[in-house]
Amino acid sequence: MLQLSPARAAGTILEGLKLLNRGKVRDTYDLGSGLLLSVATDAVSIFDHVLNAIIPGKGIILTAMTHFWMTKLEEAKICKTHLVAAGSAIDHYLPDNLRGNVDLQSRALVVKQLQMVPIEFIARGYLTGSALKEYQTTGKVFGVPLPKGLHDGDKLPFVFDTPTTKEVEGHDIPMDAKEVRVKYPEETKTLLAVYEFVRGFAEKHGIIFADTKLEFGRDEEGQLVLGDEVATPDSSRFWSADVWRASQKDENRKAPPPYDKQLVRNWGIDAGVNNLDPLSPKDVKKVHGMSIPDDLIIATSEMYRYIFWLITGRRIDSYLTTALKIKLGVTGRKVAVVFGSVSDRKEAEVAIAVAKKYVSNGLLHELNIHVLSCHRNPLDLVEFTKQGCFGADVVVAAGGKAFALPGVLDAHLHANGWRIPVIGVAFGHSGSEELLAAELSISQIPGRPVLMDEKVGVYCNSAGLSMAIARAAFSEMPPGLPRVKKESQFFIED
Repeated sequence: MLQLSPARAAGTILEGLKLLNRGKVRDTYDLGSGLLLSVATDAVSIFDHVLNAIIPGKGIILTAMTHFWMTKLEEAKICKTHLVAAGSAIDHYLPDNLRGNVDLQSRALVVKQLQMVPIEFIARGYLTGSALKEYQTTGKVFGVPLPKGLHDGDKLPFVFDTPTTKEVEGHDIPMDAKEVRVKYPEETKTLLAVYEFVRGFAEKHGIIFADTKLEFGRDEEGQLVLGDEVATPDSSRFWSADVWRASQKDENRKAPPPYDKQLVRNWGIDAGVNNLDPLSPKDVKKVHGMSIPDDLIIATSEMYRYIFWLITGRRIDSYLTTALKIKLGVTGRKVAVVFGSVSDRKEAEVAIAVAKKYVSNGLLHELNIHVLSCHRNPLDLVEFTKQGCFGADVVVAAGGKAFALPGVLDAHLHANGWRIPVIGVAFGHSGSEELLAAELSISQIPGRPVLMDEKVGVYCNSAGLSMAIARAAFSEMPPGLPRVKKESQFFIED
């Protein structure tokens, strides 16, 4: 029997429904008439261990992304899926006491009950993870010889199907791909079709879809149906296409930083979780006693939201309200725009007028304008950041010359324990030293903590300010990179 962590086991059990299963992440209930309610929790598992932590909002992202992909796959006639209802539409299938529950609507799907195939169907387009380990040891991937000299993250010559068993407890076991293809030809064909569809869609949005695992079943008519989850950060690897292409020029290249739960896997490797046996009560107890750093939990939550936005083009709140018809109430952000001088503020009239329309239309909850020079008002800036910029969710800092404002704001916010993203905007005439200095004040900060446009770079002038405010209002921000602390040094001797 799967051993849940205390955090996972403490999750709410729905009253009035028959609980069929509590998995690593999902709870499944019987709705009768061949239907199930699948509820994605905020639990997280790595290396077949359920960690004693929750990732806020993770289950909501998994549900929304699965809904997104299943809808796309059905529309494209790639395959049938088990999806019946999502969002507010699940209320039709629920008892009265569970209807109108916004959190449940956000993380649950009504699905068809299937006769599931006991196999994890895995497609790999890139060399990484367990495939990389096999290649480094044998020069092969699932028994297929590959050219010498491949590196982590390299594109494979063709898409590999590398099926495994689906173990309730313990590690999944690799299976003979040829035998699986013979026994399950339709499932394998559909696996590859889904992978190619998602990969093509993701590439148009600047994302490499490195690999994924899918599950299939048969409905009461014997038809093949895609079940479980589809192309989520739990079941797949996502990379930045730009970062991947840049890495290909490096002789010692590695796979790009991931847009999925690899952040938690990396922590697990450092903590030795990957070497512990999920079937050993002693090892499971040890894992459940581990403390997951708060910064990692927050960064992982941010990562799930970020990849959802990159793929779908929508913030999760927007998707829930528009695509799933869930009444969330106020979802707009509070944005603070901080100018380095009054003259900078005057150059931004058009951008500010557009931003005010966001507020009047309910797209932006609040917009506050400030003029605050970090050179002339250092004490005011310190107090401003101590208060979390008066409750802002995102700060946009704009100015010209070597104004330093975005980086200083970010540094003070971080020092005061605030996790508020700062977007920088450079002002100045095109080609001028003033504009170049402002751009460098944003782009050349060590660690690049101030946000820029992922494609273009630094936001510039009034048009860039409009883009930055829209970014603050309607998009997700990438998780902040780990801060490398360096102690001050005084009276240094030779």
